[in-house]
Amino acid sequence: MATDNDSARVNVDKHKAYIKALDKQTETFEYYATEHLRMSGVYWGVTSMALLNAQEEMDREDVVSWVLSCYHEDCGGFGGNVHHDPHLLYTLSAVQILALYD
Repeated sequence: MATDNDSARVNVDKHKAYIKALDKQTETFEYYATEHLRMSGVYWGVTSMALLNAQEEMDREDVVSWVLSCYHEDCGGFGGNVHHDPHLLYTLSAVQILALYD
């Protein structure tokens, strides 16, 4: 356990910058390899920003619009990304994201 107060502090600005930069790294292997996990990743990103009191730094309209684009009207579920099949896990993440932006 750290005893020095400086080493125990969270560098909020660096954490926020890292989270916001994740969506900009669209040319990496990891971005494409995790395409099916995007809904969960967005949930964790938005929730992390909320915990850092910085949720307003995420573009609410873009996030909500993207989440709704993953909706499957025929069954009421959400896919992990646009044009992906609906799944209970991604539906949960989508509902949680929409609740955070309510």
